[in-house]
Amino acid sequence: MAEKEVVRYDQMGVMDGGTVGLGRPMNRDIWLKEVFPEWGTFLNREIEDFQVAPGTGAVWFMGGPSYALKSRGGAIFTVDLYCGPSLFTDYSYCGVCKQSGAEKIYWMRLNPHVIDPWKFKRWDAVFITHQHQDHMDYYTIQAALQTSKAVFVAPPRAAYLMKTNMGVPEDRIVVAEWGKSRKFGDMEVIFAPNFDVTAIKTGVDTPMPFKECTVTYIFKTEGGNFAFLGDTHYHNGYKMVGDEYKIDMMTVNMGNNAPGYTDKASPWDLWRMGEALNTKVIIPCHHDNWANCHEEPAILEHIVAEKSKGKIKTVILLPGARYIHPDDQNIGRYKYPDWREKFDWKKSWEYGYGDPSKPKGLF
Repeated sequence: MAEKEVVRYDQMGVMDGGTVGLGRPMNRDIWLKEVFPEWGTFLNREIEDFQVAPGTGAVWFMGGPSYALKSRGGAIFTVDLYCGPSLFTDYSYCGVCKQSGAEKIYWMRLNPHVIDPWKFKRWDAVFITHQHQDHMDYYTIQAALQTSKAVFVAPPRAAYLMKTNMGVPEDRIVVAEWGKSRKFGDMEVIFAPNFDVTAIKTGVDTPMPFKECTVTYIFKTEGGNFAFLGDTHYHNGYKMVGDEYKIDMMTVNMGNNAPGYTDKASPWDLWRMGEALNTKVIIPCHHDNWANCHEEPAILEHIVAEKSKGKIKTVILLPGARYIHPDDQNIGRYKYPDWREKFDWKKSWEYGYGDPSKPKGLF
């Protein structure tokens, strides 16, 4: 090797700075900071820079139960954002353990971390549907509390726990009471009934009233009303909700339930909820993130197509996906962009002009 020749190898950059391949100091803290979250701040920047078009509504799916929304006026909201790790729950507290009789249940996280909760430049409100740890997430709450002026919106039980256990000041808590609504910036949000039978058994000796523990959020976007139902199961009361409120898109948990417990709504339950709520689009969530209740969404697609005959559509999102309503209601399954718009054949070394300092053309 010539004296001044430099060996170059694998000099790909880290999303938020640094160089992957070059020799440099490394320890566990540097590794964690550079590798997690896996998407760095890419999605934070996309949400902040995105302009919501007139007559549309915009939502981003984070995987699991988690979403972000942006209003036409630029306000940014999260719903059930979970920024935590794999978990285990035990019989002394867990509603699912009490259902099944399991001493412990291990919840192994499958979906990537696509958002950095510490890096939002604007964050207007944190919405929580119920008090389960993967919906009332301590990591998310502390990040929003310390880096933004966001308010925390939750049903009474979760609001109480945030105040007493998590240090959220009372003046930053909005208690979501069924039948009421409130404006957050230029976005009106309705607090509608929710019937999550697992949440009402969690952390208590006897079941609590639904309205104390659970809420459905209906965001009134210019493109339609988006309903977030959290971890609810099917309940006959959703016929009442569908008649009382106009819903264009609904998202709710879905998953596989082993014999002996019912934690997640089944694909059949989602069809029944969608029909009862008179929605146009069903988007499942939670089916992708816990190994023990992972579910293939093709089952939902088949049921809805067979029963609805096109009246209701399913949309299957991937972590980090952006969904625009009504523009994207017919996409079926989301596909990640392949960045083809960034390619420039004239600069290609294979079929273009390549390096401008060298002779042009292929031959």
